[in-house]
Amino acid sequence: MKKIISIILTAILAIILTVNPVSAEGIEIGSYFQIGSYNGAPILWRYMADEYNGKLIVSDKAICFKTFAAGEDGYPSSRWGSDFWEESAIRKWLNSKAGAGEIEWPNGYTPSAKGVQFSGWSQDVKYPYADEAGFLNENNFSIQELSIIKTISQWQMLPENRIELAENGETRPYLSAYTFGSGRQPYTEHTNYIQELNEAYRGAMYRVSDTMFLLNETQIYDIWNKFGEAGSKIANTSMLGKEINNDYCCYWLISSAIDREGYGLSRYDAVTAINGKNEYVFAYTHPDELGIRPGFYLNEANLIIKSGSGTEEDPYIVDGAGQNGVAVYSNGEELSMDQKPVEENERLLVPARAVFESLGAEVEWDEEKEVVTATDGETEIVMQIDNAVMEKNKKGEEEEISLEAAPRIIGERTMVPLRAVSEAFSAKVDYIEELNRVVIDKQPAPSPDPNWCPPWYKRMFGCSK
Repeated sequence: MKKIISIILTAILAIILTVNPVSAEGIEIGSYFQIGSYNGAPILWRYMADEYNGKLIVSDKAICFKTFAAGEDGYPSSRWGSDFWEESAIRKWLNSKAGAGEIEWPNGYTPSAKGVQFSGWSQDVKYPYADEAGFLNENNFSIQELSIIKTISQWQMLPENRIELAENGETRPYLSAYTFGSGRQPYTEHTNYIQELNEAYRGAMYRVSDTMFLLNETQIYDIWNKFGEAGSKIANTSMLGKEINNDYCCYWLISSAIDREGYGLSRYDAVTAINGKNEYVFAYTHPDELGIRPGFYLNEANLIIKSGSGTEEDPYIVDGAGQNGVAVYSNGEELSMDQKPVEENERLLVPARAVFESLGAEVEWDEEKEVVTATDGETEIVMQIDNAVMEKNKKGEEEEISLEAAPRIIGERTMVPLRAVSEAFSAKVDYIEELNRVVIDKQPAPSPDPNWCPPWYKRMFGCSK
């Protein structure tokens, strides 16, 4: 009997020791994590910054080399592919769970070897990924690991030919490269410096939802400001097919690299990148193969730290609690709901209080009339159980909105149609089918210094103050 008790106690102790007592709140910027794998090799990640969507986690090194986009195979006049992140092949690959050869590529163009003219690092090695499984495939990430990776919405700069999509009231594109009158090199084309990105990264923006993403200029500035450099080395030098030193590579960012029309430099086939330790450059979307350094936001609510101290030599080994049914992310956080969402007439019903409060609205429930009222100080909506009409009052303007799914009471919880009520409060709603996740976002656009107006920007656009 004593021997049995000893074995049981030993087993319990072993289980306890596999979980590190460090909580997500206690993790420090700069800590390392081991999460998932690529081509059978574990991926080392690093906690780089605190942002609106939470803890920004970035691969410590470039995990592979790929083109940004894909053009029509073997057709030179269109081989370049799009510089627009939402239509890029690399975004599709990073956010896909599909098996090898099963990814539906944007515009039908596949990232094959035919259009690659030269690699960023090896003239004789190409890295097509048309027949690869998606990066989020089960061979790379378990269901538990995926549950600690948020799906979020964030602001993305728009190229000049997409200005009509702007959601921040701006009509001017971001200029990564420019000419004339900067004060540094007045008559020579050059890119911004990393230390300028905190102010220069401005222009027409819209929101796009991702699970994995490439970094934008604000994130690069935050990394540089914290660590003194934004460069990346290569995770696996053997991928290049020849001996090289483990030096800094050139890796893709997310923004279109466009100069303004009328200056002879307007183009829609280049994207920004980081070269070396801190050089901000741009490269061509389809013929260039640059490093892939993905990032994501940590879902702390599902995080389980099993072992490790967070150093590069002893990274946190983590797992997740898993995902049960539809996961709803609102303003960068997964909603905690004591009643599971239900689908009715192809519309998702969720607990009223959880979604309204996540959007900054106060909720009142009239039990006798079975009426729920929510207001954020500007907009008020009124809904009644089993009534497919929602009343909306915004700044005194009243409107009745027909609903495809009426509010219901399920399990003692008032359930309301997620998309209708979110959009009534001017939130953006996306459904990510592959991951069975919904993203709600009401975050304000970044607001740079309104008095910022260097000579080069004023010469091209003028300045509104």
